[in-house]
Amino acid sequence: MIPDLWPDFLGLLAHQLRAESAALHLELDVGRGLSWQHGRLRLPELAQMRQMRFDRVYAQIDMPGHDGRLPMRVLKCSVGAIGFAVLAVQRGGQDFRAVDGVKLSGLGPYLGQALANWFALDHERARAALDRQVSGRLGGGWIMFTPAGNVIDMADNTREWLDNSPTVQQRPNGWLEFREGGVAQSFRRAVAAAQAGNGLIRPVEISRDPAIEIALMPKEVAGERVLLGLIRHGISARSLSVEQVATAFDLSRSEARLAILLCDGASLQDAALDLGWTLETTRSCSKQVYARMGVKGQSAVLRRMLTGAVWLT
Repeated sequence: MIPDLWPDFLGLLAHQLRAESAALHLELDVGRGLSWQHGRLRLPELAQMRQMRFDRVYAQIDMPGHDGRLPMRVLKCSVGAIGFAVLAVQRGGQDFRAVDGVKLSGLGPYLGQALANWFALDHERARAALDRQVSGRLGGGWIMFTPAGNVIDMADNTREWLDNSPTVQQRPNGWLEFREGGVAQSFRRAVAAAQAGNGLIRPVEISRDPAIEIALMPKEVAGERVLLGLIRHGISARSLSVEQVATAFDLSRSEARLAILLCDGASLQDAALDLGWTLETTRSCSKQVYARMGVKGQSAVLRRMLTGAVWLT
């Protein structure tokens, strides 16, 4: 979400026009409205806003239902294809000057464009946040490097992983330093291959437990040549709650606990030890899991869970 600076804008506007209060209402064509306020000011009713003419500055005497004793100026402006906006300022004493109305009128076209841009950017950032959330839950991440291999930027979830990783650290000069020499050599070879740009991409295993791999490739971002490292964090079914799995696959809690272990690669014998069950009980429960999930065998359970939407809930 973009920091909401409209109240600050209203405060500055009120100061410039020597008003005690200011308010802004954005009415969207989809039937939803957003309002911001500085001080205490009652905006016109929505029905009255709809009847107002665009780009005309209204005085308090033109606004039925408002206290005519309080000097007020109201402007309605178009906000592109998404709706309209109403801006109002109010004083507690001396009436506004004619020049104040001119200033308010001149603000209209710019205010409409600013609101349209704000709304579009807010939605774009909201969509980007959803993309990051989905990618993160599926174990995705990225690091952007200079062509020489120095870190420029990275995804938030990747930064969190890097800050807590015992196997790799970022040095002050931007280089990644790996604890294991073999990983460091593999990474340097991957950087060289990406610099050559021969199209052959071989992921580098950064860590086996937890499973983390990175694939490096040349990329142009905002007109700048970089190396992009796409990261995949291994996802573990143990990160899911029993309730999530039970609800997603219509399992009992016991069946969901077993399904989680099977998805993480445990054998029936290992699962029995982990759950404190007998092997016979575990086998019986596994058959119930297979039947409820509509699959045959443990590998099918793993595939059903890994390709399901349960990770996104």
